[in-house]
Amino acid sequence: MIQGKTKTEATYRALMLDSSSSLKEFSMNRRKYHKKYILSEHVDDEDSKAATIGRVVETLLLEPQEFDGRFYMSTFTTSPTGLMNDFVEALYKHTVAATDDMGNVTRSFEELSRDAYADSGFKIKYEAVLAKFIGSDAEIFYKEIREVRAKKLTVITTEDVTNAEKIVNELQTNLITADIVNLVNSARYTVHNQFQIEGYSVDSYLFKSMLDKVVIDHNEKRIWIYDLKCTWSVENFLEEYYLYRRAYIQAYLYYEAVKSLTVDSESELSGYWVECPRFIVCDSTNYYSPLVYTTGFIDLRDAYEGFEYKGRKYPGVKQIIADLKWALENDVWNISRENYINNGIVNLRG
Repeated sequence: MIQGKTKTEATYRALMLDSSSSLKEFSMNRRKYHKKYILSEHVDDEDSKAATIGRVVETLLLEPQEFDGRFYMSTFTTSPTGLMNDFVEALYKHTVAATDDMGNVTRSFEELSRDAYADSGFKIKYEAVLAKFIGSDAEIFYKEIREVRAKKLTVITTEDVTNAEKIVNELQTNLITADIVNLVNSARYTVHNQFQIEGYSVDSYLFKSMLDKVVIDHNEKRIWIYDLKCTWSVENFLEEYYLYRRAYIQAYLYYEAVKSLTVDSESELSGYWVECPRFIVCDSTNYYSPLVYTTGFIDLRDAYEGFEYKGRKYPGVKQIIADLKWALENDVWNISRENYINNGIVNLRG
């Protein structure tokens, strides 16, 4: 087993192992997983504003030296908003799809912009939208993201950075989170930011994980796992994020990743107790106080076995891994394992 930190995030990303993110992707969108991880095709991830702010906060708080390698500061204070932002993003998406290996755009701007107009949801006429776009800051922003995203950088504005810096300051000074995020190495504690564990096994399937913060208490021989989340709804994290974005998959795999270090007799952490993961949840608008959400062994059991909440069923890690193994072994991606076994006959009410 490979343990510990790799040199860079890029090295970690290049390692051909599944992670909690890819497993979640498979559970929610097999087609996207197939294109991205099997066919190695480019797939644009449609990050929300909150997710982007979260990445900036995470970088400034945990790895400030990596900022320039991940983000590009736009020439604008703010990015396009509302439907114009939707139009710009759709135009970018269609432009990328129409760009060949030599970098040539194979469709006319009118074709691309009409498709973007249809996607954006504007109610005013196409000609009116185009008149607002041509020669505006939105057009310049579109050209900017075309150039920068090709370099694998995320375009952000000075407003984004200012907001992220305020959130970082809140995390560092708030009584709820300060003791956690400000903790540094000492005789008692070893603190790892973006701790990478590679090659651990769950149900005979190998994974990698990159954990935001791992705190090792050598006096009590206990290990604490923290993951930072930035959301629009801090006080409704359970339904709006943990369940909706299936972060329970992440919690389970992170626990198993760290536990793998403690059961290895050759590891310096052999015999240490691993606490259930905790989520540090901050507000992407920096209005609500950050909170720390704890998980327990019942939550980890549910994450593995699958569970039901308010009438909705959530697949467990056990089932998802089995489904992924089956898809890989049979190279079948357009139908679930269950529906394939049942010859495509599905009971309407489950």
